[in-house]
Amino acid sequence: MTCPISIRFSRWLLPAFLGLLTANLVACSDEAKQAPIAAQHWNDIDVRIETHPNPPQAGMSEIVVIVTGPRGRPVQDLLVSLRAAKDVPWVQAIQDGLIGVYRRAIDLGDNDATELQVRLQRGTDEQVLFFPLKLAGS
Repeated sequence: MTCPISIRFSRWLLPAFLGLLTANLVACSDEAKQAPIAAQHWNDIDVRIETHPNPPQAGMSEIVVIVTGPRGRPVQDLLVSLRAAKDVPWVQAIQDGLIGVYRRAIDLGDNDATELQVRLQRGTDEQVLFFPLKLAGS
């Protein structure tokens, strides 16, 4: 007895589909992606950073500081400054609208890792937060 064409076709199609799906998932994965950098807190403010590129590279990288207050509302009344080492002067991040986002490209150095320093100033209050970064391409 011979199998109908549809049964032979489905026996061939399922393994081919699964193989193609697996190959696609492996090809589309990004092994170089770094896990998100943990958020830090100051008073009632949550501070998280993103880097472009991600993971950050030795030399110049863009740092994006995202600042939110209670209920996730943006905080826009801050002065945010960045640096990658104590012997480097602070550089002020540029406020990106009134959405609690501040950005600046800075030199992260040539080491395998660095500790990004983010200085937040609100009125007379000031706090420096430290974000460890593992650099790619060093």
